[in-house]
Amino acid sequence: MATWYSRELDDSEAPATLQKVMDAFMPKYIGSGRPLGMAIFSSHNKESKTTTVYFSPQAASLAMQFGAGSCDDNFVDVELSLLVGDESSIDYLFPEAEER
Repeated sequence: MATWYSRELDDSEAPATLQKVMDAFMPKYIGSGRPLGMAIFSSHNKESKTTTVYFSPQAASLAMQFGAGSCDDNFVDVELSLLVGDESSIDYLFPEAEER
């Protein structure tokens, strides 16, 4: 299984960092031919006031650029939102996921 990456951001730094991630993603995404496997997701935790950014394996170079570390690829209990990438990447990257 390919490696996923994540970085946790506190609420004070999240908006600016998320914008930088999105801005950096598009040229790499387009230059790579818009692969379905290249996407970035986020998950917000209201209690800890943090947002975690998840980089798919094909977005590894961006993960490194933003200081993300490798993480577990089990997202069963994580409510993810697609930050950037093709909407179809959700089905591509999580084929066994069921709609809740």
